[in-house]
Amino acid sequence: MAPALAVAHAARRPTTYSGHLKELTSTVVTAGMWPMGFRDHGLSELTNRDSPSPVTTPVLLIHGYGANKSNWLFISRYLKQAGFRRVHALNYNPFTADIPALAQQCVDRAEELKAHFGVDRIHVIGHSLGGIIARYAVQVLGLEGVDVCATIASPHGGVRLARYGSPMAAISPLATGLQLRPDSAVMTLLRSSARPLPTRFVAYYSNLDMIVPAKRSMIIEPELAATNILVKDHGHLSIMLSRQLSASIVDQLGAAEGLPGYGTPVRALAAKAPSAPAVAAVRPARTRKNGTSTATA
Repeated sequence: MAPALAVAHAARRPTTYSGHLKELTSTVVTAGMWPMGFRDHGLSELTNRDSPSPVTTPVLLIHGYGANKSNWLFISRYLKQAGFRRVHALNYNPFTADIPALAQQCVDRAEELKAHFGVDRIHVIGHSLGGIIARYAVQVLGLEGVDVCATIASPHGGVRLARYGSPMAAISPLATGLQLRPDSAVMTLLRSSARPLPTRFVAYYSNLDMIVPAKRSMIIEPELAATNILVKDHGHLSIMLSRQLSASIVDQLGAAEGLPGYGTPVRALAAKAPSAPAVAAVRPARTRKNGTSTATA
């Protein structure tokens, strides 16, 4: 009943109607663009792969469940306009591999990108399931050199609907979805293995996401010192077409690269005592008791 109750609650807030209309429109747009990103040709897809780039650090993009690299057309354009020319989107099939195997694909592609450009740093951005894959690659598989790991509407708190999946799904093409249960081995490992890492984690969430509610798309483990950023009045798909989101991602990566005009990277401050909340100075920010910082894009 949770999705139905969420819709009923949203219906009582007329100011959110435009957000839900954007989500409906984005669903149609996403479906229309899907054939454009069906094939993955590896690094051969890089445009101007050997030409100079204002920013030397490559950016690896990882799409969500059932989607493909076409989801990144809007965000990648913003990145390239800001000087991030070494942008590459990984295509994967969630029906033929589970999350650990998909995370290994992420690691392999990231290492290929670093080796190709002769650098030891990379930024990784994932949408929905792609964010979980990126986090697993960094946190569990030990992908090195990731400066910023940004997730967009990713179910860090698990997906409640996955609880109702049949046990037979574990041996079917739906195994990946079953691993998103809040109490699955994969999600439990992500929580238990959280520790201070050199990677800066940024999690984007929305108040109108009916698939991954806001409280489940934030990274709340205090050890990761994540910055959680609200992209207001967008749904699970429309957030990918949001100018707010694109601009914020550019801000985050620009700060990490030390580009002029982008300021310095923001982290949640370490608590002085176990009971002290963490504070982060990003735009209008809110601080949660779990030690993570929240902000509005």
